[in-house]
Amino acid sequence: MAAERQSSTHPPAHPSYILRGHASQIHSVQFVRQNTRLITGDADGWVIYWRLETKRALAMRASDESTLSTALPAEATSGDRPMPWLLHTLPVNTLNFCAFSMCYAPVQIVAPDSQDTKGKAQVTSHKSNASIFVAVPARDDKKAEVYQFPEERLKYVVPRAQSEDTGMVMAVKLVRDPTTNRTLVITGYEGRLTAVHLLPKDDGSAIGVAQLVYLSQPHTQPILSLDVSPDAKTYFTSGADAVVAAHRIPDLPTREEDKKTPPHIQADGDDPPVSIPTQHPEPAPHAISSITVHDNITATLSDDPPISVPENTVDEPLSFSKRPVAASAHRQQSTFKAGGGLSSLLSTASTHPKTAQRARPCPTSPALTIQPPHKINNTKHAGQQSLSVRSDGRLLVTGGWDSRVRIYSAKTLREVAVLKWHKEGVYAVAFGEVLDAENLRRSSAEEGVGETEHGEVAKRETGLSKLQRQRKSKMQLQHWVAAGAKDGKVSLWEVF
Repeated sequence: MAAERQSSTHPPAHPSYILRGHASQIHSVQFVRQNTRLITGDADGWVIYWRLETKRALAMRASDESTLSTALPAEATSGDRPMPWLLHTLPVNTLNFCAFSMCYAPVQIVAPDSQDTKGKAQVTSHKSNASIFVAVPARDDKKAEVYQFPEERLKYVVPRAQSEDTGMVMAVKLVRDPTTNRTLVITGYEGRLTAVHLLPKDDGSAIGVAQLVYLSQPHTQPILSLDVSPDAKTYFTSGADAVVAAHRIPDLPTREEDKKTPPHIQADGDDPPVSIPTQHPEPAPHAISSITVHDNITATLSDDPPISVPENTVDEPLSFSKRPVAASAHRQQSTFKAGGGLSSLLSTASTHPKTAQRARPCPTSPALTIQPPHKINNTKHAGQQSLSVRSDGRLLVTGGWDSRVRIYSAKTLREVAVLKWHKEGVYAVAFGEVLDAENLRRSSAEEGVGETEHGEVAKRETGLSKLQRQRKSKMQLQHWVAAGAKDGKVSLWEVF
């Protein structure tokens, strides 16, 4: 009893730092480069790249360009700001506020001949590989699509989770299963459902259709966010209700088993056909443009509606104009079909019945039943979003409409901390990476700074450079939480 009375008298936590510079609400925060940098994005399209050692915006350089602008969006500037070069673009239906997800594409490597690996090939994923997968909501907002970059081609289609109306996709996450090295797409829907789809094996000749392997409905309101544990065995969802739920990702078949039993997809008869329009040289600036696929594709979808490929699609690469990103003008309001519900207003899928080609139907598997979640916690606090799992898998954090940041135990889903400083709703939260001091020391030795493994000084440091390195290492080893809110401010918290 005395211990409880003592703990209740602890003063409320306060943020370690406040970053000011955005003029509108913050919708994205992300730690990068081993906690030395923080990237924040706001509703006006501004992205700030912060150096955490100095808590200031960092001057970014390109290989052949001058230094980009370091003037903050909230500051009045005279003249034009230098802009980065645009390398790739992917227009999507962004009106549902669903962020994209990225993972590296698997690479097939033939192992050297040996008794165990002879005649076999390993499928691995390397960050050095230039090819990545990007998952976004589809033009039919009840589906998701996976594109491959830098090719900018449609690679996979994630069909509707069930034949009934699931609502639009509200959250999407790409994850690699470490055991089978298969890629999964996890989605959360407006209709309170969450689903896990397995991407098929890449044969390079057709648009693959993902297979539904898990379906659950733990929420009573639309799902707002989700994230996966580092071991890719559990994922968590939060929604507009007060529920935080944990889900077990089912065991996946190996590639040898997958060859014996090819995946079949549940039939979806009421889904409209999806069309892939041809590339236009310069789309209208006020129109919601669709994504172009530049390869000749043979659609062999099983349960999904047919994908129509225009007859005049030719095998030619997309042309990109490497021009600076110009300031975007106010876009004209698009005309949507009348209908009930929010998702009907946001559906912008276009169909071309003249050029549509029906895909040959494949045998379908029985419908997957809705399964209960692994764990569920009614937190009594509605509107928790931007759920993020820490890199050690022990904690998860959410940002609330009530302006509070809440931290939960990933094992029990119990609330372990509440962080309050913002006066308005918190829209984006993120954990810093949990780093080890020994690994940081080794990386410093590889860079020729500090001590080597044998305790030898690799490079002589001045007093100032040593102080800067120590301050940088201290910043990297701390357990950070960043929160961006409607007030345009970013708070940095040091947690356990």
